[in-house]
Amino acid sequence: MDEMDIVRKVTHLFYMFRRDSLLKKEDHPKMKHRDIMVLDAIMKLNDGNLVKMSDLSDYFQVTPAAISQIIKQFEKKGWVERILLDTDRRSVYIQVSEEARQMMKNCEAFMTQRLVEFIEELGEEDANALVRILEKALAHSHKRKEKLEEGEQK
Repeated sequence: MDEMDIVRKVTHLFYMFRRDSLLKKEDHPKMKHRDIMVLDAIMKLNDGNLVKMSDLSDYFQVTPAAISQIIKQFEKKGWVERILLDTDRRSVYIQVSEEARQMMKNCEAFMTQRLVEFIEELGEEDANALVRILEKALAHSHKRKEKLEEGEQK
């Protein structure tokens, strides 16, 4: 297989993974992948305590307006609450609701179970190879990001 055949095959496989995972809405009917990522960040950024909106926008490298829109949706669903502190009136803080914490716990248990099944299906050798390849892909991604950032600074 030449390089372009491999590129096409990998692209197709990524597409198939994405398509198949999107068809399984029964897995998490209330939560999108983005929702899980943002709630997880809120809960982990300050050890489960209040998190500043500005810290979230910095963490995800998006505008404060983008985070504000997401948080507004989360508020409507009852997943978070905005908090204004008397000691810091300029900052808006976010607190995750108990309902969202429970949903995240259920999602984590579900995803862990699915991943364990997948790892068992792969077997130890292929699972270790997958970890090695993903680590290599991440290192490549970091290098590309650094090069882009260096180019922006010039």
